[in-house]
Amino acid sequence: MSRTWLGMMEVPEGSIPKSKMGKELPRVPEQFIGGLADLAQLFRASAKWRGMSPSEVDEVIRLVPPPILELVCFLDKMTSLWRYDCGEPFDNLPGNQVVFGTNMYNEVDRLFDVINCARSRLDEGQLRKYLCRLADSDKHQDFLFEFTPILRVDSSVKVDYEASGCAEGHNNVDWLIRSEPVPLLLEVKNRRKDLIEAIVRVQLGERDPDGTAPAPTHDHSLLFRSVERKFKQRSPSEVIQGVWIVTAVAQEESELQAAFAKMDPSRVHLAIVGDWEDDVYVLSNDACAKERVLEILRLRESRRAVFCRGVGRGSSPPKEAA
Repeated sequence: MSRTWLGMMEVPEGSIPKSKMGKELPRVPEQFIGGLADLAQLFRASAKWRGMSPSEVDEVIRLVPPPILELVCFLDKMTSLWRYDCGEPFDNLPGNQVVFGTNMYNEVDRLFDVINCARSRLDEGQLRKYLCRLADSDKHQDFLFEFTPILRVDSSVKVDYEASGCAEGHNNVDWLIRSEPVPLLLEVKNRRKDLIEAIVRVQLGERDPDGTAPAPTHDHSLLFRSVERKFKQRSPSEVIQGVWIVTAVAQEESELQAAFAKMDPSRVHLAIVGDWEDDVYVLSNDACAKERVLEILRLRESRRAVFCRGVGRGSSPPKEAA
């Protein structure tokens, strides 16, 4: 079995660091580690630039699930970000490959942001349930990403987590954002299948003519799997209904638009392709709903998440000849 770190760098088994701190160290080669620290130590160090008191930070630390709080964090030399190792590698790949990478190495600051947000947004029972789920390494990143749309929402706007009674059948929707005059129902999906497919293609030796990783060719409709059936048929003037999709792979714009257009426009009014940043790509069948959602979630549009086949990621499509 060979191990691969995202970035397609083969790493010998013996290069995985051994613990010298009485705790299990992250599964990262030594050459990628710029430093080690406890999670609580890093949280406390962030108090000043966050404008929070030490007691407030300690309250966040108290809520961190023990299996995560005990992790040793590492400074990622490639990005200069502090990360912690919580997740499972991609396995069962061609050639008996096991792939380690950002599917496992989460940013320390994002964990703080999410737990701090959760303690103010969820009631006691919901918070307890959410933190238990967050401790599951298999699903840790999925539950972490559930808060990506909420972090920037103004604190005066009430939100309901796992909202019931407003979806089709007995389904819950991840978020009901009680904005005025029109509320927003939002489902969050962390899609990894396209990333796994891209890794497999690289491992099989596929490259674009310029020698870089091949442009994605996956089925874009898989990004919207199980979304449409969540929502009732409604006008966006009554309730805006949409999905936030997290994906590590750039999407081909025309194919993404075609996949979105296949959904019932009375059930899904818009889709956001985004991550932790405030710039997102938005698909919508209602211009007013789109503008309203950008305002509610405090987002701005960008093309960072898309590319046009034959052009490049984030590039605009070529202009038609006059």
